[in-house]
Amino acid sequence: MVPATNPKAIELKKMIATCIQAKRRELWDWHMSHAKLAPPPFYCSVDLRDSGHKIVPVDSNLYPAGFNNICPDDLRAAPAVFRAQIDGLGVRLKHSGIRKLLIIPESHTSNSNYIENLHYLNQLLTQAGYETQLGWYGPMPEGVTSPITLKSATEKTLQAHSLEIKDGILSAGGFVPDMILLNNDFSGGYPKLLDSVKQPIFPSHQLGWHSRKKSEHFKYYNQLAGEFAAIAGFDPWMIQIDTVEVDHVDFNEDQGIEQAAQAVGELLKRTQDAYTRHGITTPPFAFIKNNAGTYGMGIMVVHSAEEVLKMNRRTKNKMSVGKNKMAIHSVAVQEGVPTATLIDRLAAEPVIYVVGCDLIGGFLRTNTERGTEDNLNSQGMVFRKLCMSDLKSPVAHLTSDGDEAGGGDSAHPPSAAQDQLDEEEDGEEPLLELVYGSIARISALATGLELSAAKAAQISQSQPLHV
Repeated sequence: MVPATNPKAIELKKMIATCIQAKRRELWDWHMSHAKLAPPPFYCSVDLRDSGHKIVPVDSNLYPAGFNNICPDDLRAAPAVFRAQIDGLGVRLKHSGIRKLLIIPESHTSNSNYIENLHYLNQLLTQAGYETQLGWYGPMPEGVTSPITLKSATEKTLQAHSLEIKDGILSAGGFVPDMILLNNDFSGGYPKLLDSVKQPIFPSHQLGWHSRKKSEHFKYYNQLAGEFAAIAGFDPWMIQIDTVEVDHVDFNEDQGIEQAAQAVGELLKRTQDAYTRHGITTPPFAFIKNNAGTYGMGIMVVHSAEEVLKMNRRTKNKMSVGKNKMAIHSVAVQEGVPTATLIDRLAAEPVIYVVGCDLIGGFLRTNTERGTEDNLNSQGMVFRKLCMSDLKSPVAHLTSDGDEAGGGDSAHPPSAAQDQLDEEEDGEEPLLELVYGSIARISALATGLELSAAKAAQISQSQPLHV
């Protein structure tokens, strides 16, 4: 499905894409140098906002849970990307025999749409040629013995087995994997059990929402986006998003409200100054987000510092608890970016799925109950297919950018991607995939920097960390 955008938004994408195309060799070298030093995660998903005056990520999920929403055409192409990514990891780990994969998902049975996601993720890996098994982290539900049967929204069934660790080797139902793939953000707490596991774990369990902060991600992202824009030759503000951290909050107890209000006021002033410089007449707004959460929980939209100070009890309650009923003690105050993307006249935002640094697909999140300034990851959301081919059509006859990081072996991009780069040197105009894909890849690189920082911290504490 091709989303509708206003003419100004299309012109912005054309301008950015043209700049990227003109500097693609330099940007390739820049990308590879960062990917070699701080490899991006095994996979991630990136939520984008395209407003007409800027295109930015607004969230990055290290354990993506929407593979069931990816376009069928892209699902058919994805197994080869997974295979190349795992082969690349084998080179990095000097482990050429990765054949058996254990997926550790979220430990719940009630979300049938999430189980649908597991079915498609598992299917992609088996189609890539791997033997797979699902594990179950934590105790089984009361009255259930291993394996537990999971049923998806479309009546597909999966079985998950209890985990066992013996002498550092993790297994599930007698299945001993060569590699462990997490699809669990462990927002309920640090999974200490996995510290003793000798097999490689991707993405690292030590960067779940028990430790990770959105503000850290956007600190690294804005740094990288500034470097990228400087090489490409356009205003970095167009792909950066102002984000600040406010710690030690407990809105239910009226703690940190004044600090959050001050941060909102300062951010709105910076945004208004930028709007004035860029000739934007709409008033600015901001998001206050749970700094360590997902599922769209713990998020509010504000247009002034006064709104924060006058927060009612219902809003305070909403902003005090995140996923798994975990208390919120840190928030990210973030520049609000409205969406100019519409589907059937409903506000929508693209979500891009990245494996290593390769785009494998995505979807459009829309919402029947929200507007262009709202958090769309909330009640009323609906997913629409967004094929990679759709990203080629709105800006007519644009050429592809190739896949930069090449299957996850960051130091050795695949020759096919390099050949494509060579062939497209004299191509026509760049395509929307070039813009959305470049921004999603920058976000993936930022997550790589998060992982590297976590690795350095854990090394200092003598704990193992995989990335």
